[in-house]
Amino acid sequence: MSTVSNLPAPRTALLGRTDVTDITDLTERVDDLDALIWAAARSTDDPQLAVVRAREHAESVFIGLVLTIGSGAHRLNCSVPTPNGAVTAGEDLRLDISTEISAVGLPASGAERELCELFALAHVSGADATVILRSRPLLEPDPASGTPGYVVRGWRMSGGTTAPIDAAGMFAFCCSEASSGEPLPLDPNTRYVDARALVTPPRPG
Repeated sequence: MSTVSNLPAPRTALLGRTDVTDITDLTERVDDLDALIWAAARSTDDPQLAVVRAREHAESVFIGLVLTIGSGAHRLNCSVPTPNGAVTAGEDLRLDISTEISAVGLPASGAERELCELFALAHVSGADATVILRSRPLLEPDPASGTPGYVVRGWRMSGGTTAPIDAAGMFAFCCSEASSGEPLPLDPNTRYVDARALVTPPRPG
């Protein structure tokens, strides 16, 4: 399921897949992203170095996000434009955080790795990607008031930087149809807020 309605159906542009039911295996999706990353890196002087740096940058962004977003029930995704269409994760990455995090383990596999590969693809291809985060309190639903709505924040990945998007920017991104710009139906339980700058993880040594 896409994080917000403006995100395209999850797809891997290299293989021309447009239906999420065609991509049932996470390992296969990560392999597809790996192929896209290497294809983009071939336009650089040193493809291997470009891929290494892209993945280092991706891991730094992932750690920065986890250290920044705070407590809550979170759903994270990323949309990376490519010549053949936007690429997103097959499903939102779900993160339930209930306490301050002092350290983050780098993801070696799973949905976290898929998201990191999207970050790496954005970096190596030079694409202006959008990271979308939906959050709500990590509480048991109140039967009287129901499940609380999501708060939406976002960041723009561009030129090796990850910059926070303000509430108006995220509202515009989420509430308009990607291809036509036409407005989409609003969810009254969703709020759009300014994102904060990501925490910069310390470098080794």
